[in-house]
Amino acid sequence: MSAASVIELGEIRHGQDTAVPEPARTPVRWRLAWALAGLAVVATTLGPALPEAAPLTEATIPARLGDTAFPVGERFYVVTSPRAVPATQRTITAYSLPGATRLWQAPLPLDGALRGVAAVGGQMLVSTQPELVEQVESVSIREATGQIMWRRRALLEGVTPGGRVLLWTSPDGTPTASTGRETLEAVDPVSGAVLWTYRVPTGSWLSYRYSGQAPTHVVTLLPSGTVEVREVEDGRVLAAADLLPARPPNIPASYVQFAADLVLVREGPMAVAYGLDRLDRRWSAAIDLANEYVAPGCGDQLCVMGHTGGVRVVDAATGRMLWADPSRTFVSPAGDYLVARTYDREGLTVLDRATGREVKRLGDWVMIAPPSAGGELIAMRTDLETSRAWLARVDPATGGARYFGVVSGVTTDCEVRSGAILCRRLDASVGVWRPVP
Repeated sequence: MSAASVIELGEIRHGQDTAVPEPARTPVRWRLAWALAGLAVVATTLGPALPEAAPLTEATIPARLGDTAFPVGERFYVVTSPRAVPATQRTITAYSLPGATRLWQAPLPLDGALRGVAAVGGQMLVSTQPELVEQVESVSIREATGQIMWRRRALLEGVTPGGRVLLWTSPDGTPTASTGRETLEAVDPVSGAVLWTYRVPTGSWLSYRYSGQAPTHVVTLLPSGTVEVREVEDGRVLAAADLLPARPPNIPASYVQFAADLVLVREGPMAVAYGLDRLDRRWSAAIDLANEYVAPGCGDQLCVMGHTGGVRVVDAATGRMLWADPSRTFVSPAGDYLVARTYDREGLTVLDRATGREVKRLGDWVMIAPPSAGGELIAMRTDLETSRAWLARVDPATGGARYFGVVSGVTTDCEVRSGAILCRRLDASVGVWRPVP
């Protein structure tokens, strides 16, 4: 199972999520999984000229301005822009990765921009939403042929670790929130058969806890103040407790975020941490969930970032603040270190996890993949005048860069998939590069 990040080719995705957690829905969805993509990172001085690197094989996936292009698993897809053709003539084209061989093209008679994509069990799931219309639609497409297996007036929320597809819907196919008419459903990815449903009570708000790209728990904030935690495979309630004050059904619920095995519930400028499985109180700390978010993947530490800047690192076991730095705008783990962006200079610096002390400055790079388990970064450095880019593996511990390729005619909208580098070209097509065998 895998989920995808979308390479946008000039079209606005209406209703797309942001890196800021939502009070009403999931704090982290497809988008936050790439909060690092496109960050400029700093590196050691590399001298007046960059070295020539080993040659790469090169292929092109055709796409036009306005088309939406995205990888899912070992495939890459291009969906015709809804502004280019009527919905009845819209297509989806599949290509292999890393070879970029065209596999098939099939009709995709859906209007609107893509709201989400995922894959499981040989099926690809796609949600779309027309401009200025709340109505959404989701389809399940056979990955081998492009055949549509089922379609529903519902929004794709994710795929569970057990392979169930979560859909948010209502009787008229316009999933809003808190009206008492919305339903969360788990369906089979191939047949669309409904496996379980949950009719969300009036005035209630849902959030999702994720492991990687997969939702593992559904948390309901009821107007009575009760918080319920549900298991995503069968919809049963795992824990329930009165954690919040009662509120009128038309008033939004308090903010909720997730970090490791904790549920963080907003209480004014404070956050109270509860264990996810039993909703037992662990600690409280001065974390303002309305104006700060907790980044995933910081292990036994919570990396807390303000929406307008400033970073704090908190002990996940006790809530004790370990260090704070108002000059940082972003931090993320990279092996034994953190990498951080700073207000007053371009790029990233390497920080000591325990103290926040600056360890190393890197050079003018753009990171195109999350750090490896050991912390190594895959990054590119672009000459904006020539649109030529150098690819390298950067070690945050030493600041050293090992070059492995040079590409031309690209933007910085790049990522690593299936052992290949995928970049949006200046002409809106997608280039695919990989080392020569």
